[in-house]
Amino acid sequence: MQNAIHLNAASAYPEGTLPGMGLSRFAKELRVLSSAQATVECHHDLPLQATSILHAVRRGDFQIGELYCGALSTVDRLFQIGSMPFQSSTRASAMQLLAVARPHYEQTFERLGVRLLYVSPWPPTGLWTREPVHSRRDFERLRISTYDDMSADVVRSAGGQAVQMPIGEAIDRLRDGQLEGVLSSGDGAAGQRLGKYLRCFYDIKYATPISFAVMNAELFHGLPGDQRRLVDQAAQTIERSLWCDLDGRIRQNHRHMIAAGVQVFSELDAKLKQALWEGGHKAINQWEQGARGQTASILGEYFPSPLGR
Repeated sequence: MQNAIHLNAASAYPEGTLPGMGLSRFAKELRVLSSAQATVECHHDLPLQATSILHAVRRGDFQIGELYCGALSTVDRLFQIGSMPFQSSTRASAMQLLAVARPHYEQTFERLGVRLLYVSPWPPTGLWTREPVHSRRDFERLRISTYDDMSADVVRSAGGQAVQMPIGEAIDRLRDGQLEGVLSSGDGAAGQRLGKYLRCFYDIKYATPISFAVMNAELFHGLPGDQRRLVDQAAQTIERSLWCDLDGRIRQNHRHMIAAGVQVFSELDAKLKQALWEGGHKAINQWEQGARGQTASILGEYFPSPLGR
């Protein structure tokens, strides 16, 4: 391989999350494939929004970025699809949705100046709270951290007080007593941090969301052909491994929660659950009204419509 390259990769999430592990695995895989001629230095836990990381990769401040899907919905409504409420609650359904949406993701990222390398899953999103939630009235008292506009709308529709922020900021607010709940999968290291303050986890399977690993498009397309092939090969290997690991990761997370003293609930109060589902239905309908063309058509190609769409 000619012209050794060194790349910097940025993520807002800890290395001990599934997407964080994916970034580190990608760095290791590319190093091995290239005989150390292509190296990646990973910068985890950065206090940056997904949109800020996207812009930094496009400018070349970082060459690679890991981006949570729903947080990119302000850039393009398309990216909301990967975290829509109660539509992709299992690995199988999330993979089916990704198969339909992937060409649209790739085209949109190229237009934004980055290349999609691989897609990482998150374990299903649940509701973390300080105390058990026995009723909708209990829920209405909670200040809850959410991760995108749609999840904030769903929480508010059921009466909760939604505050949208990155996971790092949510941990700080929990420490200061400014939050009573977080909408999150609590994967790996993130779950360990949440469990220090929140003693209940409701496995509501809000969504099986995704993160994207992207690379500066000009840099990628300017690489010699052999280097581009190795980057793509490493990315494909890592994506397969992450999706294969997902079910085991979910079981592992739940074991760690229980061992740490977190109560894991499989059911939520029926009236509250119905309110959240109705809020999800409303949010999806509003999204459809604002989406256009191919983006809106993805719903018709995939969604199994448990909400009665």
